[in-house]
Amino acid sequence: MFWAITGRMVPRACFRRFLVLLAAAAVLAVIRVAAWVRERERDGRVPAHLRSVATPLGRVAADEHGLSTRRTVLIVPGTAGWSGFWRDVSPHLAARGYHVVAVDLPPFGYSEHDAAARYDRRSQAARLSAVLSATARGSAVVVAHSFGGGSATELALGHPDQVARLVLVDGALGELDPPSSGGVPLLRSAVLSQPLIAATLTNPHVIGALSRSMLAHKEAATRWRETLRAPMRRPGTTAAYAAWLPVLRLMKPSVRLIWGEADTVTPIAQGLRLSRLLGAPITRLPGVGHVPHIKDPVHFLPALDAAIAEPVR
Repeated sequence: MFWAITGRMVPRACFRRFLVLLAAAAVLAVIRVAAWVRERERDGRVPAHLRSVATPLGRVAADEHGLSTRRTVLIVPGTAGWSGFWRDVSPHLAARGYHVVAVDLPPFGYSEHDAAARYDRRSQAARLSAVLSATARGSAVVVAHSFGGGSATELALGHPDQVARLVLVDGALGELDPPSSGGVPLLRSAVLSQPLIAATLTNPHVIGALSRSMLAHKEAATRWRETLRAPMRRPGTTAAYAAWLPVLRLMKPSVRLIWGEADTVTPIAQGLRLSRLLGAPITRLPGVGHVPHIKDPVHFLPALDAAIAEPVR
């Protein structure tokens, strides 16, 4: 069978594919509009307890605990994470005598979104360096989770005077193509990438599944789902996420490692291989997934305490 479209006869199968594509485009458009509306809700305001630190690449939100005269522990969250995910860890470390600064690494959390999409590891390291210059006295211990490890290691290599120790927690250290290599064409077009991001990374209905996928015990996701969703209501979040994806670049440092043995995002085999290659000690957490600071703080906190408490320069 043939159908007439704009005066031409086309097969019914082609016409059906056209309708499917048209429907998919309409759905993505609706989702993008929903994201636009969501990001303008009042709940998108920056929480009052967060400090705003000026950097050459925009203001960075930070959750600060403890006396600034003590050694600083800089916490760098992973993908889609922000300082709120470390709200149990930061007071714990402050009670142990540290000055804790947990940052929101843009485009995530409540930090200023960058119109120029400077989210590569060197730019992120420049932000972290500026935060340490504004908050720390002397060199700091840097604790980085998942993809936050790329920016943290760039900081350690580019500003060694600011970093006394680097601790990676379930580090995602894969090497991705730099922007100049082309990357994924879909992610280079805002017309295509922003609706896709709205349907996935900033979609509140998808976030629950994402958080459950990272946890060995799925019931633990319920408490943290709203924490993950909260900053996604900020204006410009979907556009910022879409700009961030193509410029992810990470590198491999020499570090101390803490790893969940039940991690399905960055499996323990990756941690063990990294440990062997770099001669870095690794603390394994049995039955724990990709986010040990959320899933099992009872075992994670002592491991972190030990990694931080070892003598540092």
